Amino acid sequence: MPRRTGPSWSQFLKAQAKGIWAGDLFHVDAVLLKRLYVLFVIEHAIRVVHGAGVQYRRAA
Repeated sequence: MPRRTGPSWSQFLKAQAKGIWAGDLFHVDAVLLKRLYVLFVIEHAIRVVHGAGVQYRRAA
């Protein structure tokens, strides 16, 4: 099997980090029967979390 030339997986990810963002949406049940919905994204290149929004509703 021929050996591939080019960067390793680790080198590739480091080179692409400035373009990689990840996000998550989750909920937390808080006091007084309220449920908080939180959306955030993380910018991997500089390891900064950006809060995109929080909304609350009365829990069922």
